[in-house]
Order: sequence, then C-alpha cells, then structure tokens
Amino acid sequence: MTATQETRLRYLYSPSGEANHPHEEVLSVYRDHGVIPKSSRSDNFNKTPDNIERYLLVRPGDLVVNRMKAWQGSLGVSDHRGIVSGDYEVLRPASDSVSGRYMHYALRSRHMVGEYRVRSTGIRPSQWRLYWDQMGDIRVSLPPLEKQERIAAYLDAETSQIDTLITEQQRLVEMLRERRISVLRSAISGVACGGSIGGSDDWFGSLPEGWGAAPIRRHFSVNLGKMLNANKDEVEGAEAPYLAAGSIQPETLLLDEPKTMTFSSPELEHYSLRSGDVVVVEGGAGYGRSHYLRQDLPGWGFQNHVARLRSSTGLVDGLFATYCLKACLASGHIEANNRTATIPSLSRDVLGAIRIPVPPASDQRQIAKYLEEQTARIDTLIAESERLVELSQERRAALITAAVTGQIDV
Repeated sequence: MTATQETRLRYLYSPSGEANHPHEEVLSVYRDHGVIPKSSRSDNFNKTPDNIERYLLVRPGDLVVNRMKAWQGSLGVSDHRGIVSGDYEVLRPASDSVSGRYMHYALRSRHMVGEYRVRSTGIRPSQWRLYWDQMGDIRVSLPPLEKQERIAAYLDAETSQIDTLITEQQRLVEMLRERRISVLRSAISGVACGGSIGGSDDWFGSLPEGWGAAPIRRHFSVNLGKMLNANKDEVEGAEAPYLAAGSIQPETLLLDEPKTMTFSSPELEHYSLRSGDVVVVEGGAGYGRSHYLRQDLPGWGFQNHVARLRSSTGLVDGLFATYCLKACLASGHIEANNRTATIPSLSRDVLGAIRIPVPPASDQRQIAKYLEEQTARIDTLIAESERLVELSQERRAALITAAVTGQIDV
C-alpha cells in the first residue's frame, strides 16, 4: 500500500471469540483511557461476577469495543493481555498493514465516533448497541504503515503533553474542593474562635465557649412539598410552577424552565417560598443539597422531594444554616444517616434531627459573610480549571481527528 486508502473495518479486523484463560487480569474499556486493567481505576464500581465463563481473552493489539457505549467512544486497541466481559466485542487484526497505535487514535477520533452513533441500534441512547455487522461496514482512512507509525508517534508525544496538563488541572480541582470543605467545616465549627472539628460526638466537633448547638427542628419548621398530581384534571385549583429536586444544584438554583402542577389557593400559601427560606433535596441522587433563598418566589410551590426550612425562632440565620447543611453533607454525616436501602433520601424527621452549631447572631452573620467570600473565590478557581480541562480535551480530540484525516502534516 503506497497511498492513503479508504478501507472497510471488516477487512482489517475479525471477531476473535477466544475464550478466557484462567487467572487472567480483568480489563475495562473507558472512553477517555481506552483498554486498561480494571484494578487500575478506583472509580469502577462494576463488580466482576463470580462466573466468568463468558469472558473473552484479549491479546495486545486486539481492538476491544464496548457495544453499549461505542457511540460515546468507549473502545480502544489494547496494550494489555487480559479478559473482558462477553458483552464486549473483541476484534483481532486481520491484516499486517495496520499499526495498532494508529488504529487506536483513528478509531476513537470524532468522525469515527459519529459513525458509531449512526450505526448503533436501540430505542434510546441507554439501550443503543453497536454490533460488528454494522461496525464492519465503516470505512477508515488507512495510509501506508510507515506513515501510520509516524502519525501515532506524533500523537503519542502531543497528547502526552495535553494529558499531563489535564491531570494537573484535575488534581488542582480536587485540592480546591477539599479546601472548600475544610473552609466550610472550620468556619461553622468556630475553629478561629477556639472550636475544633474533633473532640465531640457531634459531626461538627467541639464548639467555642458561648456557642450552643441544637437540632434544626428547634429553630426551623421543616415541611415537605406537595406530591405531584397523578391526574391534573381531577384536582381543583390553578397551574403554578414548582421547585423540583433537580432545580437545587450544588451552588445554584435552576428556575429557567419550571414544571407546573395544580395548587389550590390554600396549598399555594402553605407551599410558598420566601426570602430567608432554605430548600433541601429530600430524595434521589442529589439528596442533602441545600440552597438559601435570597428573594421571594411569588406564585411558586415546591414538590414532595424538596424540604423547606423556615425560621420559627429567628435565632438562627438561614444562610448560616445553609452553610451548616453544606458542611454536614460534605462531612458524610447525612449519608451516614441515610436509612433507605434503595433510593437514598433524607426524611423530614432525619433532617429535623440534624444538630447544627448555634453561635451568637453577630457571629452567624460574620461567618456567613466570610464563607460567601471564600467559597466564591474557590468556586471561581474551580470553574477556571474545569474550563481549561474542557478546552484541553477539545484540543486533544481535534488534534487526533486532524492527524488521522490528513489535515495536518506530521
């Protein structure tokens, strides 16, 4: 082969189907990392089953495709020997005219991932599958072997530098998030005034002299929102927007595209949302998230997976209480008190029983102001680092696509 050709994948690879061998290392396929040992990642929570008879052997140079996530780019040429789930496609090189490293880049490039999307079958993305019969028809640009190896070497060098930058920024984001948690816990525990995060049975630790502690229900009424209407036509009242659990994000409130349900006039008064209220996610993936309302939301209600805290004594500032809840969530105390076996939740009783520090009112305001300033600074740094990671990943993808499609001369 002396010039770049368009070649169907079926002429370059063929299904292996080689059964697993005893005591082989289990491999996983990642969109960002390709084929790597499963044990090398701490974020892989899919347990390997006891029965691995259907697992397939992977040899170095094999192309491994996660059929369910190929449309996201979850495939790669393996540098490792090991075994993968029988739900994956293991493809062995059928031609000596391909470089494994080049194919690893070429098959994970943007335009190829677009081909996988088009050829995947299923009703919705979560059910899409890419099978070899469809994948094998895809054409790939294949220059001479020597040029493939030059392109792969170029991309190895360039992407290595980008990956180092991405790793450094991700590490910085992790450190900033840890710093944010530390600032929260130290401030609401009164460390600067003689308090301590340890030395007490309470999750917040020991408190300075003159500070108290109390369960949330002592200073706030705790109410869950209205159950979503099963049949709106059978409910009397008027349609009104409601605050959903998904609207309460870690550091913001999403109100742009509200859903509605029917509230009677007394219900809308009962489920009202006012400046100074604290809203907390009661159930689901984001349970425990909280947000302080700085203004009234006239005409709004809230659903049953949201809890509203409204001051009943005036002795605890709502913003200070919100920072207490954020620190409580970050400390793991809320998760430790989740007694639900299936869908995680924070019941009204558990939420009301959470103990929080109660400093003098002037200290509460000072702490809340300090935390607003400090967390805003940290959040800005986190956003900048995450944006740099995003731009670097886009640059990496664009570079790979340009190199394997001949848009740049390597």
